[in-house]
Amino acid sequence: MTTGADSLVACEKSRPNLRPGALYADLSTSAPGDKRRIAELVASSGASAVDGAIMAPIPLRGLATPILAGGDDAGRFAAFAGRHGMDVTPIGGSPGDAAARKLVRSVLVKGLSALVIESRRAAEVAGLGEWFWEHLLETGSAADERFVVRLLEGAGQHSVRRVHEMHAATRMLESLGVPHTMTAATAATLEEAIRTGIPPVPGGS
Repeated sequence: MTTGADSLVACEKSRPNLRPGALYADLSTSAPGDKRRIAELVASSGASAVDGAIMAPIPLRGLATPILAGGDDAGRFAAFAGRHGMDVTPIGGSPGDAAARKLVRSVLVKGLSALVIESRRAAEVAGLGEWFWEHLLETGSAADERFVVRLLEGAGQHSVRRVHEMHAATRMLESLGVPHTMTAATAATLEEAIRTGIPPVPGGS
């Protein structure tokens, strides 16, 4: 259990102590390519690598925090970890598959966090902090499948107008002296959607 930046170094230093049949579970948040490299390093010692992805904040559930495990021996690791109170779900596949799920989720959750920070700053500077806080909570509470579908389909149907709207929002944040990284990125993403379309909605037409 290291940071992603330290995972390859930790694996290199662990290799002399690995024996055939051993499990090496890497629970860092690393890119799938790094997880595959770790698997190659571990295999050279006759051991087996497990790609572990921690899927929720540790302080909420401690040892029982949900973890996805990928690789040929993910089931063996899940059985071992389960005996010690860990919540590990084996997904099989190859090293890097669990990491990919974790990082796709991170694009969403960390991106939402950044959007909340940027919009809250803008609201505070504009003198709308209290109103916006209530609006933020209302919007979050109303999020369901229909809400998510509207986000996707609305972007496809109204992307030109929404690009114009986000450029206006960018200019407003500039005038307020508020960093506008996420707002400008939203405009760029919507512009890309005009050219390439939106991702499909599961079960949709």
